Amino acid sequence: MKATPDNNEWTIDASHETLEMLVDPAGSRLQTSRAIEVAGNTVRDSTGQFEYVVEACDPCEADDFAYSIDGIAVSDFITPHFYDPVATAGTRYSFGGNITRPREILKGGYISFINQQSDQIEQILFLDDAPELRVLGSAANGLTLREFIDSETSAKVAEKRKPNEKLSKWCKEHRQYIHGASLKRAGLYEPKAAHAAR
Repeated sequence: MKATPDNNEWTIDASHETLEMLVDPAGSRLQTSRAIEVAGNTVRDSTGQFEYVVEACDPCEADDFAYSIDGIAVSDFITPHFYDPVATAGTRYSFGGNITRPREILKGGYISFINQQSDQIEQILFLDDAPELRVLGSAANGLTLREFIDSETSAKVAEKRKPNEKLSKWCKEHRQYIHGASLKRAGLYEPKAAHAAR
């Protein structure tokens, strides 16, 4: 999908990548937590533990979960509590509150991890009606974990991506409002500036 002036997809992507670079500049940070598994149409806790690749936006990366900062659409992102062993009332697992429990994956997102039992890089990808478990390989082939996972996943995610039309419309209207207010405020100072220039 091509980004157009009314489509905020590129700002969501830019914030997503910026957040992930800030959280893990090297692209290979791991966080140990409880294992998860696909169970029908959901993902649930399982026995054992995985080493999760810390990708701050991937579990909630769909445009539906983006939000606006001053008319600019940005990606939701997980908090450190995302890796808590159990859910706790009143805890925020993603900044926007879209994730409601630890290690939850929202539709349009995914989570990648090293399964210590199989020594494989695996992933749960939730693009269609049910999440799917994918085995990506036993090594990152000289790439950082982020580069390797992106090479195996980004085309699939892009193919299923749907823009958030409601957020795009709101952001556009908000920017127009701010622009109009700025012009009006600038007009208040124009006579003084012209007078001072004489």
